[in-house]
Amino acid sequence: MTGDIATRFAFNTAIAAVMELVNEVYRHTDADPAARRFATATAASLLFPFAPHLTSEVYELLTGRRVWEEPWPAADPDMLQTDTFELVCQVNGRVRDRVSAPSGAPHEELERLCLEARGVQSHVDGHEIAKVIVVPDKLVNVVVR
Repeated sequence: MTGDIATRFAFNTAIAAVMELVNEVYRHTDADPAARRFATATAASLLFPFAPHLTSEVYELLTGRRVWEEPWPAADPDMLQTDTFELVCQVNGRVRDRVSAPSGAPHEELERLCLEARGVQSHVDGHEIAKVIVVPDKLVNVVVR
């Protein structure tokens, strides 16, 4: 988000990143309350440039401190690493399935996972596979004729 605001002036993607954080907080209702509070306070501080009155109130209620006196949040690279990711499986450019895959998996494993996915199999059966395009840690596109 810092790069979106400071260098590219891409405010829409900056806000989208905060929305992802908030959605993760909603998804993990059973998480440690301190972690949820930290994530919510971080979201409030990131939104401060866009909605200062509301977010300063939220931040102060959560932390007891004033958001404008705090440093800008910095991402911890260790916390950004995950063991798995959601592999998007496409056939002829259309999403047919999504499967869990290990981060950093080799091309062959990602291709195998995609070809084994139920949604992909139904669109590949009976067709000739012309090409398989693998974008590491993101997607596999199977081109059929």
